[in-house]
Amino acid sequence: MQKKDNVYHNLGYWFLSLIVLVFAGFYYTYFSVFFQPRPTIIHIHFTLMTLWIVMLITQPFLIKYKKRTLHRLIGRISYLLVPLVLIFAFLTIRIEYYRHIAELRQQAVHGLNHFSEAEVLKQAAKDPIAIFYFTWFALFYILAIVNRHKSSGHARYMLATALTLLGPTVDRIIAINFKIETIAGIIPAYVVSFLIADTVLAVLLIKDYKNKKPIRTLAACLIIYITGQVLYFIVPSFDWWGYFMSFIMKPAP
Repeated sequence: MQKKDNVYHNLGYWFLSLIVLVFAGFYYTYFSVFFQPRPTIIHIHFTLMTLWIVMLITQPFLIKYKKRTLHRLIGRISYLLVPLVLIFAFLTIRIEYYRHIAELRQQAVHGLNHFSEAEVLKQAAKDPIAIFYFTWFALFYILAIVNRHKSSGHARYMLATALTLLGPTVDRIIAINFKIETIAGIIPAYVVSFLIADTVLAVLLIKDYKNKKPIRTLAACLIIYITGQVLYFIVPSFDWWGYFMSFIMKPAP
């Protein structure tokens, strides 16, 4: 393979950094409190995500070392793994959503807030970051599978899928490990993971353009990311968003 394709030819090495990020991001909230009581769903979700990351790292190496038959076999296994990842990711998001609602209602009982039920729903849905990463992950994986016979497009969509892991890891590193909630007192710290994903895609898009390669795939990924990021800041301000989140999170536990 030509040198100019080394970024995708060596994706496995880049994906290895996810191990460090996951350990750093989840050390305080998961690894260090592993034996403390918590819903079984959390452990299942983490196990499935670990399997996904292992698969994500392994697949580029199989292509690099021309183990295409095994690559295709593991790719087919992902047809079962990814739906399970999505199901348990959603259930984990749902647990957190109802935990937040319970806290808000308990505060109302003790007079710490005066939210109506509609305001409780709106407050509980105020930070939908997990739903957005969930949606990006599902969308980019589907696009990667649809383009599985087009190696260049498939690799780029899989890269975009991997970038969805930045939010849950980098955001925790910044907020929990470094105790940084905002930048300059006004910009939410999780914007950093947004900017990292956008920058990676933009740099690779420019690289493809300079190498006279098709840029449609990376342009689509960048547009999807930026559109979602803009919507993330807009939709929670609407009253209908609280009702929408309440609807998709049903039935209540």
